[in-house]
Amino acid sequence: MNKLFLPFVPCFVFIITGISLHAQTAVKKQAFNTVAIVEQEALAPAHNSMADFRNIPIKAVRSFKNTWQHVDNETWYRIPDGYRARFTEDGVLYLVTYNKNGKWLHTMRQYNETKLERYVRAQVKSVYYDYSIILIEEIEYAMKPLTYIIHMEDKASFKNIKICDREMEEITEIYKL
Repeated sequence: MNKLFLPFVPCFVFIITGISLHAQTAVKKQAFNTVAIVEQEALAPAHNSMADFRNIPIKAVRSFKNTWQHVDNETWYRIPDGYRARFTEDGVLYLVTYNKNGKWLHTMRQYNETKLERYVRAQVKSVYYDYSIILIEEIEYAMKPLTYIIHMEDKASFKNIKICDREMEEITEIYKL
């Protein structure tokens, strides 16, 4: 009996190892897919037509329409902590964020260097004159000064600068390879 069982031992070990590896891979894939699904849900439009505004708190829709009366091409997204309206106007991307109850949290504008306020540009260029400004993110919170995140690059690195209340702070520097 032992002689018959011995040739099957390597096969048995191989099969068990293969099942174990497959199970680990399946768990990793499942975790990855869960993350991907969460990201897709965060980016999935909350509505595709006017009839689907019922999924968004009325307080958020009214606040948005009162503030942005001339905008009618916005797209609403469900995000983990609430809702976000996205639209473009005059080459500026607007992201207006509301909490789950419809209260306005913040507005972010993304644009290029040509739309940056002169005093902010002068402040940045006086220190980082060799850098090219790639993108500006302007963040507006209630009862707080405007915050600018300036994304820049030169031949050797990328830098992110934060300007709030005319104070400049380097946030990140990443060196190119």
